[in-house]
Order: sequence, then C-alpha cells, then structure tokens
Amino acid sequence: MAIKTYVGVVFDTDELGVVQPRQLVFHHRRMTIDRVLGSSQAIAIHVGGNGLRYTVCIGQRKTNLFWDHYNRWFVEEKNALQDSVH
Repeated sequence: MAIKTYVGVVFDTDELGVVQPRQLVFHHRRMTIDRVLGSSQAIAIHVGGNGLRYTVCIGQRKTNLFWDHYNRWFVEEKNALQDSVH
C-alpha cells in the first residue's frame, strides 16, 4: 500500500517553459535528483490523482515524482507499517 506524500521540489525552467526537477525535500531531507528518465501525463495508480509524472533517479533508486494540476508535487510513498501488517 502507498500513501500520497506532498514534497517540496527545486526545479529549473527553460525559455520554452520545460520544467526540470533538480532536488526534492522528503520528510525534511533534501535529495538530489541525479537523472530524469522521462516525463508524461499519467495517473498515480497507487494513491489516486494525476498530473505530469517524472520518472527520476535519486542515487541508484528510480521513483516517480508527480506534478499535479494544482502545481503541487507528490510521490507515492510506500507505507511500511501497513505493508508489515499484511
């Protein structure tokens, strides 16, 4: 099970309006986004909602970062407590 967790994101915007996320703040920890593998409109199937989904690498880990239609950023955070119960 996953939960929707809103995060802070530092990003660049070029002259054409293309957004490139650079860092995210997750539970008060700043993490550098090493690579953006792609972006597309998508549904956050595990937590609901939709928007522009960025598939990013933070270190060796690949994750999805969403920018919703309200200009808020979120991730699908794995709920460890819920997973350990089942």
